Amino acid sequence: MRFHIKTILVIFISVFMLTAFTNTDSTYNFEVKKGIDFYNGDYQEALENAKAEKKLVFVYLYANWCGVCKSLKKNTFRDASVGEFYNKEFINLSLNAEKGEGAEIARSIGLRSYPTLLYVDANNGRILNRVSGYKTPIQFINLGKIFTQKQ
Repeated sequence: MRFHIKTILVIFISVFMLTAFTNTDSTYNFEVKKGIDFYNGDYQEALENAKAEKKLVFVYLYANWCGVCKSLKKNTFRDASVGEFYNKEFINLSLNAEKGEGAEIARSIGLRSYPTLLYVDANNGRILNRVSGYKTPIQFINLGKIFTQKQ
């Protein structure tokens, strides 16, 4: 009986400690790692919001099966410095290029590879640049700076 109580107590404490040290919520005063906040709306709304806020639009076109897309999302888009820069300078939109509005945009631009990153001028809807492939956080920030310095 004592063995079972000790075992349950050890498991309980272990689970509590694991939860406390892996939780990134500010409740535990750990640094919250915040990446890009993607806009929860459609392309036209993103353009309108960007125009009102005097920002550019960043569009991430992906496919669910794309491994490079998953790596970009996991490693680059979740980076705190990337989030700080892109959330300040862009309205960010993530679209599945094989469904709905994302598929329409992919067809209209002749999408050939995943992921494709679009930088769009909200004032006229013109695509300023289109880039494909994986980017490290530094590469991605530097890419964004090219377009924000032109404005």
